[in-house]
Amino acid sequence: MASSTIISFFLFIFFFGSVNSFFTPAASSWGRLQSTSLAVSPQDDGNAKNVMLRREMMQKSLTFGALLNASPAYARSAKSRTTGYDVQHTEAEWAQMLSPQQSFILRQGGTESPYSSILEGEDRAGLFVCAGCGTPLFNSKEKFHSGTGWPSYAAPTMSKSSPDVSNVEMEDVSTFQYQLAGAEVRCRTCGGHLGDVFADGFLFPGTPAFATGKRYCIDGGALIFVPNNQSADGELEFVRGDLPPAKSARPVFQG
Repeated sequence: MASSTIISFFLFIFFFGSVNSFFTPAASSWGRLQSTSLAVSPQDDGNAKNVMLRREMMQKSLTFGALLNASPAYARSAKSRTTGYDVQHTEAEWAQMLSPQQSFILRQGGTESPYSSILEGEDRAGLFVCAGCGTPLFNSKEKFHSGTGWPSYAAPTMSKSSPDVSNVEMEDVSTFQYQLAGAEVRCRTCGGHLGDVFADGFLFPGTPAFATGKRYCIDGGALIFVPNNQSADGELEFVRGDLPPAKSARPVFQG
């Protein structure tokens, strides 16, 4: 597995280097490549109109992209985000329950701009839960700073009822596509879009991702952070990921 990952990586570097200037004249590095999104977040000022989703950008940078049998970002969401999931609501109900940014990500499969979520810099011990249904998705022990601008994790939280199954659902794609372009990940409870998982953990030595070989690149707006250390007054402290980073003070909510 490790050898195939390394081979895929060098194949990607070779082909990306040859066509990068043609497809993305403004992107001069792989890090910039993964700082793009197709749809414009409600929090954006409109400057992101021409950018693409993380995975679609990677697919279009490959001259043999047809071999991936990969569909455009909107087509990959053809699988229902409601049918088959334990928590279900109508889209009208979701719109009432979620903020515009949360709805954009979780229900529409959108991608936030890099470094736009306060959770990218959140380093306290605790759990990152789904903003749609409250399912625990990632433990802070698996969080690391990837430099991409999105909260990154090495592994998801496992289900309490089924220890061999994680609370994060991975899109069913071929091994070849996963190695080169990643796969979409959703909340296994409500079907909400979370982001993408990439097989490039080996690029981050000294982080938990180096051990798992995976990097879960998650939109902060899809998450809510619940710190382990709670106040003694019994009120739950949490931080919503659809908030922008604070310059000096960390916005904290009581609920």
